[in-house]
Amino acid sequence: MNTSRLRLLAAVIWTGVLLCGMMLAAVFMLQDRIFTTWGQSAAQTPHRALYTVTPSRTPTPFRQVIYLPSATARSVSPTPITPTATPFPTLSIAQFYAAANANPLTGLLADPNLLERRPVAVKISTFPRGVRAYQSGLSLADVVYEYYIEDGLTRFAAVFYGQNALRAGPVRSGRYFDEHIMRMYHAVLVFVNADERVETYLIDQPDLRPLLFLPRPENCPPLCRDTAIRGYNNVFVDTSGVGAKITDNSRQELRQTTFGPLLSPGAYPVITKIFTHYSEFSYNYWEYDPTNYTYWRFSDAQDAEAVAVNEVYQPHIDQWNGQQISAQNVVVLVVPHVFNNEFDRADQVFNIRLVGAGTAYIFREGRMILGAWLRDRLDQPIQLVDKDRNPIPLQPGVTFYQVINPESAYRQNGETVEFFFFIPPRVVTLTPTPFGFQPSPTPKRR
Repeated sequence: MNTSRLRLLAAVIWTGVLLCGMMLAAVFMLQDRIFTTWGQSAAQTPHRALYTVTPSRTPTPFRQVIYLPSATARSVSPTPITPTATPFPTLSIAQFYAAANANPLTGLLADPNLLERRPVAVKISTFPRGVRAYQSGLSLADVVYEYYIEDGLTRFAAVFYGQNALRAGPVRSGRYFDEHIMRMYHAVLVFVNADERVETYLIDQPDLRPLLFLPRPENCPPLCRDTAIRGYNNVFVDTSGVGAKITDNSRQELRQTTFGPLLSPGAYPVITKIFTHYSEFSYNYWEYDPTNYTYWRFSDAQDAEAVAVNEVYQPHIDQWNGQQISAQNVVVLVVPHVFNNEFDRADQVFNIRLVGAGTAYIFREGRMILGAWLRDRLDQPIQLVDKDRNPIPLQPGVTFYQVINPESAYRQNGETVEFFFFIPPRVVTLTPTPFGFQPSPTPKRR
C-alpha cells in the first residue's frame, strides 16, 4: 500500500473517531437535558452552603431540587445547638462508658468475648435483585454502608462486631472504598475477588494484606460456596469463624462513637421518611417507627421507569431470620466520588474518598440534624460533628450509612426528604484498555 493510500485510510479512521465522539457527546447532552426536567444542571446552579441554614421547628416544604454542597474544601459550620437535656430510653452515657462490655460501634452491651477480636467487614450483594431471596446477615451488623458501584447498582459493606452472623452474604467483590472500612474499624475484609486494579491496590498495602479474606480451600469453612445456588452469587461466610484464620485477631483500640440523648429535639425538622434514589434500578427509603425509635428499610422491588418515577418498594428482609432491615440511626454521607485515572473513568471504577470532612445528614428519633462527617484519624471511625467539631450523639443501636456524592440533589416535602444520586456525564477519551485486562464479572440488574 503506497503513502497516499495510507494517508487516505488514516483520514477515514480519524473522521470515524470524530463522528463517534460527536454522537456520544450528543447522547450525554441529551442525558443532561433529561436530568434538568427534575432539577437544574449542576453546572448552572452553585452548591448551596447548607451549613448556613437555620433548622426550623417545623419543616418548610419546597419542591424544587437543590444541589448538595461540595464535600471538600468546606468549613464545618452547621447551626449551633443550645443543649437541653431530654429523657432517653436506653443506656445512659455514664453507664455506657463505664461498662467494660460496651460495644463502641453501637453503644449497647455485648458479649465481652465477642469484643475481644477484630471486627469483620463483609461485602454483601443486593443485585441482581434475585439474590434477595437468600440474602442473609444484614440485620445482625453493627454498622452498614451502602454505596454506588457501577451500572446503576449499589452494594453493602456490613461490619460485624457485637454480634455474629452464621450466614452472611452472598459475598461479592471489593472496591476501593473498602480500604476505608478496613482502616477505620481495623477490620478483616471478607470479599470474593475484585476488579484487577482494586485487588492489586489492596494487596499492595502491607498492613491490609493479612486482613484480606478471600475464598480459598483453606478458608472454607467459614467462607464457602452454597452449591445449591446456581451462579457466582453463592458464597457465604460465618463471621464467627473468620478470626481463627487470620494471624492477628486481637482486640483493637476503637474510638467509641458518641451516643447520648437528642438535645433540643424541637430545634430539628420532623422527618419520618428518607428516600435515596441511586438510579432507576437501585432505590430505597427508611420509615421511622416512633413506638420503638427505629427506622425500617424498604427497597426497590423492580426497575422504575426513571429515577423517582413509578418506583415500587417492598420491605427489605433478612432471609436468615425473616427480620426486616432496621436501624436506630440513618446517616447520609456526602463524599467525593473520583476516578484515579481516565481508564477508571471509562468503565466507572470509582474511588470514593472518605477522607477529610464533608456534609452529613443525621436522622434519629424522627428528626433530621444537619452536621458534618469528620475523619480526623485514618485509623478510627468517622465522627459526626457540629460547626465547632463537637460530636453529635447518635442513638444507641445500629447505624446505617447511605453514601452519595456532592453532585447529588436533595428535596424536602413535609416530613419526607429525598436524595437523588447523580453521576455527571463521563468525558469521552481515547484511553485504551490495557492489553490482556480481564475485568471481574459485573452483576446485572435482571
